[in-house]
Amino acid sequence: MRIRNRPRASGDIPDASMSDIAFLLLIFFLVTTTFEVQKGISFKLPKKPDSETQEVVIDETNRLVMTIKQWGAHEYVALIDQAPPEGPLQRARAGEDVSLQDTSLHNGIRTLASQRVEAMSASLDRLLSNLQVAKGVPSGTYSSLETAISAENLVPMVRPGILRTIMGSRIPLEMDPIFGEIAFGDTLVLSDVRQGEIASVVRESELVVILKFFPDCDYEGMIFALDLLRLNGVSRTGVTIQERLGGDA
Repeated sequence: MRIRNRPRASGDIPDASMSDIAFLLLIFFLVTTTFEVQKGISFKLPKKPDSETQEVVIDETNRLVMTIKQWGAHEYVALIDQAPPEGPLQRARAGEDVSLQDTSLHNGIRTLASQRVEAMSASLDRLLSNLQVAKGVPSGTYSSLETAISAENLVPMVRPGILRTIMGSRIPLEMDPIFGEIAFGDTLVLSDVRQGEIASVVRESELVVILKFFPDCDYEGMIFALDLLRLNGVSRTGVTIQERLGGDA
């Protein structure tokens, strides 16, 4: 009788499928793992200029350029570098400094600003645009300012400006069918009975005044010069710092 040997169990672990398991685990971790991405500094590139982009050029007849200098603790002067031709300050372009407290300088700036007051239609268009922004409605929702006032049940009113106080009856008035008498520098207001003031706009001048300050002009002098323009009806200003190139000019 022949006795067969029984197969004995081996202690080895089969590893034939380990490569498949490792591959599946690798795919799992690649899919589920999140990586921290450093965004760096965010910035927005300027738009590419097109043929329709136009440079804004200020008309020479609407530009007044003054250099502001400090002569003392509370004394400031202006040198008229450029003035509208044939205007009240054209004669001041003789290289002489004028005190910022000089009444002739105030009157000249006020005259230039009042001669270049924007058209009433431009003021009303800006007021309509401000109203649409305040109401949160798209541009062009109202066909006219009269339609908007009627639709929203608004009350138009005029808030007198500083120039009315300074010039009194000498300030020219313009009649408008909605607001009545309007002077240069007045504020046109649209108000609601419950919410109060909704939108407003100031009757501005197209005169642009550029102030050039020397670095040694203190803060008080800058505020004094800006207040001078505001009190005389100028709202469009530009400010630059003028470098000294030797001497006092």
